[in-house]
Amino acid sequence: TDEWYGTVTTGCILLADNSIVPVQGYDADKMEGVGVVIGTRNDSVWVVSSKELGQYAYLDSIMTVSDVSTDETALCGIENTASILKSDGESPAVNAIVEYSSPVKGWILPSIGELRMLSSNLGTVGKAMQVIGGDAFLTSPYISSTQDGSSTQTEELYAKCITLHSGYVASILKTETAQVRPVLRMKMK
Repeated sequence: TDEWYGTVTTGCILLADNSIVPVQGYDADKMEGVGVVIGTRNDSVWVVSSKELGQYAYLDSIMTVSDVSTDETALCGIENTASILKSDGESPAVNAIVEYSSPVKGWILPSIGELRMLSSNLGTVGKAMQVIGGDAFLTSPYISSTQDGSSTQTEELYAKCITLHSGYVASILKTETAQVRPVLRMKMK
């Protein structure tokens, strides 16, 4: 909606009715917070879910997923998640997000760029998450939808993960588990 433009900032709260309010305007008795804004760019807003989904593997087998970005700065979780869903591989991490029950739809497995955005704003986002009673961010690594693009072999074997509290990005074997936290990219009209 038009009222978002210029007023949505990191730490604002996404409500169950798809509206966004500043943390100071949140009323726990009348509103249901489902996520917190982690950043904005041009006409888009990124929101992290209030819920941890647990630990899941990127894939249940070793393979390269075509059309998944290896760019560590790209904010392309939507596109990556769609490519993973279209692939021949089974993704426990993506399946957990697809099955995630939320009044707001469109959650995806974030790219490493989106998780880096979250990491760089973790203090502000964490405070807002406490206000809405969301799950705390854990110290274990979070899996992204980004493949390790340093070589053809690493792209096949590894996905990128991040420790949010330190911002440390590493690679994890696609069949190993890491934390999954859904993210949403919303267009502002």
